[in-house]
Amino acid sequence: LHSTAESHGIDHTHAVLARSFCEEGQSHWSKRLLLEPEPVGSGCIAQYLLPERSARPEPSCFPWLRPRKQGSEAVPARRVAVKVVHPHVRWSVDMDLGLLAFFAAIFERLGLDHLGVSLALRQFAAFLEAQTDLTIEAENLRTLRRHFSDMGGKVAIPEVFDAFVSHDALVMGFEDGEPLSTLLESGDRSLQLDAWRTLVDSFWAMVFRYRFVHGDLHPGNILWRRQGDRVQLVLLDCGLTINLGGEAGEDLSKMVKAFLTKSEEEVATLLVDLSERVGGRPEDVVDKPGFVRGISDLIRQGKACNFQLNRLNAGALMGRSLILGRRHRVRFDARFVNLMVAMVVVQGVAMTLNGGGEIVSRMHPFLFVVAQS
Repeated sequence: LHSTAESHGIDHTHAVLARSFCEEGQSHWSKRLLLEPEPVGSGCIAQYLLPERSARPEPSCFPWLRPRKQGSEAVPARRVAVKVVHPHVRWSVDMDLGLLAFFAAIFERLGLDHLGVSLALRQFAAFLEAQTDLTIEAENLRTLRRHFSDMGGKVAIPEVFDAFVSHDALVMGFEDGEPLSTLLESGDRSLQLDAWRTLVDSFWAMVFRYRFVHGDLHPGNILWRRQGDRVQLVLLDCGLTINLGGEAGEDLSKMVKAFLTKSEEEVATLLVDLSERVGGRPEDVVDKPGFVRGISDLIRQGKACNFQLNRLNAGALMGRSLILGRRHRVRFDARFVNLMVAMVVVQGVAMTLNGGGEIVSRMHPFLFVVAQS
């Protein structure tokens, strides 16, 4: 979360919690949650809250769920994080989307629908919805927590408390940890390399094994904690994800197979063919050979340095590929564009941990599974 983002007052938080969790027949939320009036952090969409210091069972910096009875057994108090959407966020989003829809309609009336403005608007609307609807983040948390349960405890995802999930509020289990900057400052090379391996492996696992990717893994959304001589990473803020299931997963498998077995030109040609999945039309493509040459050159640049992080500017390659798509009117699936952005973000974090790391070397086991399938 950005510490400089403006926070909202405790009155709004109380109103949201009452509106979300005090339906007829339910006990008041304050009988279960202990809150501090000051937030621990605030982003552009929502903020997290601190505990009620006078009532917490032990020293903490987050809220608590009060102990309660479940049948004949007592359920102990739990440290939690409470996330609440800022006021007027939904109004602002609706205004922005209305304005964009107006301009999209103008583009279509002018016969410029080949630019894909309407498609881009729908994709951007889905992106904003994922950021402002905390029920979506709750479901993403459940999915990622279930996926990472088979990684031997290397990655932790906050637990969702189902009784406290709404569009505007979300209660999660508290996950203790330190920011990655403290790991870099520690100078412990062994722990830094272990964190690098876990970060890269978890990213490729999300892409190729689970087909469900955390789309915003910047340093502020990653904590670390030590477990003996190993590092465990905690992934936070899961509102933005990339679902690679269905046709997107099939297309990903095709691209991976082509990347491993075919020429650069054949890979680029496949990109043109796959653009029809997202509304692209062959007759709209301008200078197809030029697009194939441009993409082929980018692939060769990546292969020439073995995709080493310290020699590869993934952000620049992504930007040039998008420019080629726009220039030649070849549409890219928004999920793959978001995946490229997510990979660039992970690249930046990984470079701080291990600048000489070879990302392809960690990808091989996951690519082998995809190639087999």
